[in-house]
Amino acid sequence: MRNVLAVPVLSALIILSAAPLYAQKIVPAGTAVMIRLEQSVNSKTAANEKVKASVAQDVVIHGKVLIPRGSPAAVYVTESSASGESSTPAKLLLRLDAVTVGGRAYPVSANLAGDDGKPQLKSADSAAGSGGISGGDVGAGADKTAAADKKDISFEPATVFSFRLKTSLRMHSRSPKEIAEHRKSDGGFQLR
Repeated sequence: MRNVLAVPVLSALIILSAAPLYAQKIVPAGTAVMIRLEQSVNSKTAANEKVKASVAQDVVIHGKVLIPRGSPAAVYVTESSASGESSTPAKLLLRLDAVTVGGRAYPVSANLAGDDGKPQLKSADSAAGSGGISGGDVGAGADKTAAADKKDISFEPATVFSFRLKTSLRMHSRSPKEIAEHRKSDGGFQLR
């Protein structure tokens, strides 16, 4: 008789203990997170500077929005140098450290984005979309200069970068109501 009662009780405990795991969602490694700058940044003046930024488009995994458009993003200048007198090209690299969703900051590990001063590749297999740094992750609004120009690099507000996650990001799900409320509060930003 004990075995007959133990099976349903044990099954119920397993189901109840799995409920918190179901509420967590995972953004897999390799996912691109589009980040929009909300201020300008320049290779001549930026050094370990925090740059105001936000998520440019929803990150949707298995039909659920895990990181909504407009969520604050912690972006830092990780490396910058002005162009030198000789052949030293300017460099401006950005690092995504965290995204904030539902008031909770989630630390992330992602590839760097920006301009490393190397000339852009012209082939179809260029850095664009591959997670490379040489200009491929720079979106509209960027004043990207080739290394041969020996000019400083400047990214204007509304420049969009693609940061590719190096590791998975464990998130807590948000209800459609929470996402709708978030969208109302961010002014309905649209990626252009």
